[in-house]
Amino acid sequence: MKLYNMQDIKITIGKKFQKELKKYAKKYQTLPKDLDYLLQTLRVLPTGNKSKHWTLLKQEGGKYIFKMRMMCRSLKGSSFRIIYYFDGEKVEIFLIELYHKGKKQTEDNQRIEEFWKEKTNILTETS
Repeated sequence: MKLYNMQDIKITIGKKFQKELKKYAKKYQTLPKDLDYLLQTLRVLPTGNKSKHWTLLKQEGGKYIFKMRMMCRSLKGSSFRIIYYFDGEKVEIFLIELYHKGKKQTEDNQRIEEFWKEKTNILTETS
C-alpha cells in the first residue's frame, strides 16, 4: 500500500457525478461534507487499504477503477457507492459515478467501460 501526499493528487469530478451529487445532496444534506472527508482519504490512500470497502473493478499497469463504499451520516442502514479512476503515473483521480445502494443495486457498467476505453485509447495514441 503506497501513501501519497495530499497536495500531489489532482481530483476531477465528472459531469455525471456532479449531477448525481447535486440530486442526492438535496435529500441527504450531510453528503457534500461526507464526500469531502472521503476525498481526503482518497488523497492519501487512492488504491484503498485492502478492506471490504474497496473493490478493484479494472486495472492495467498503474491505472485502476475502484468501487468504494461511502458512509453518509444522513442515511440509516444504507450507504453510497463511488466509482472512481486512479492513474498512479499521472497521480490523478477522476470521480465517475455516485449511487445510493438502497436505490440502485450495481454500478453503471456501460459508463465505466466507455470511460475505461477512453482512457486506454488515449494511452495507446500517446505511446
